[in-house]
Amino acid sequence: MATDTRDILIDDLTKLKAELISYGRIYIPKHIQKYMSIERPKSGPHSGEKIIGLEFGGKRVKLPISDNPERFVLEEDEKGLIIKERNRIRARAKPLDLRYHAPGQLFISIENRCIYSCLFCTAGNISIPEERLLDFVRKAVDLGNIKSVAITSGVYPSIEDHINKIERFVRIIKTSYPDIPLGVEPVVKSDEHISRLYSAGADEIKINVQTANRELFDRICGYMDYDKIFDFLQSAVDIFGRGKVMSNVIYGIGESDADVVKTMERIADIGAVPNPRAIRVNPEIKKRFERKGCGVGEVNPDRIIRIAQILKKILQKRSLSTKNIKTMCFPCGCCDIVPFQDI
Repeated sequence: MATDTRDILIDDLTKLKAELISYGRIYIPKHIQKYMSIERPKSGPHSGEKIIGLEFGGKRVKLPISDNPERFVLEEDEKGLIIKERNRIRARAKPLDLRYHAPGQLFISIENRCIYSCLFCTAGNISIPEERLLDFVRKAVDLGNIKSVAITSGVYPSIEDHINKIERFVRIIKTSYPDIPLGVEPVVKSDEHISRLYSAGADEIKINVQTANRELFDRICGYMDYDKIFDFLQSAVDIFGRGKVMSNVIYGIGESDADVVKTMERIADIGAVPNPRAIRVNPEIKKRFERKGCGVGEVNPDRIIRIAQILKKILQKRSLSTKNIKTMCFPCGCCDIVPFQDI
């Protein structure tokens, strides 16, 4: 892992963002919560919690709200909101609109149920009628509040049904709104699945390798052969184009930095853009990992920054970037240190 990142400058606000991501929560008094946009996820590691989005100095972050005193607190004065670390002011902040999960983007899960049991995911059991979801999308687009749409989904009751549902949803949206950028985050089992989503109108696709090595994938997810995911990434690049394909790499679950770097390079060599993501856990998820012999906890903020710096170098070397991606996690920028945006 000899990537030289010394020329990538890190400012105080990027350090604060990494610290907030690492710490993972913020205390907000009830009187401030009343006038803020609060998200309540129905699935994922923060299912059932209250999530707030903040912007400071061009940086964005989403955090669970704690009801107890914490290291980080959101307060207000006559000029607006302040992020404080204990009694020290770290930044002035503005609230983000989380009505659609991501600022300026509608990021929607069209199926919360899932037949798989990845350790890092808390799947919901709520099924929302498709027409209701489509109405939600139409209203958001018609109001002019969003610049793009992203669709994710649990796998239920089978992968084929999962692909059919995403394909149908994409086709309906793109028929009504052909100019809006649309990204999909499916689990695929064939090149045909990728082609169908592209033909339906998807502009970008995210196919996740999930972990930084095969051993962790088999222990934590195991829903297909690990190397096959890289084959699908190559097919996706062939179909969608270079820089139009992304892949999550979750870290903080027992891998080394060398594992993360090797996997990011492997993804980028294909022409896809790696999306390293620090693990987010709740007590239930932590117990699952511990039962499998994996230790998880807070990811050190220095590591979060270091991996983002290395990713930037990897992308620059291959003429790839996060800046041209229009859907899903990179343009949202709330959960990771994003190369070419934060650093």
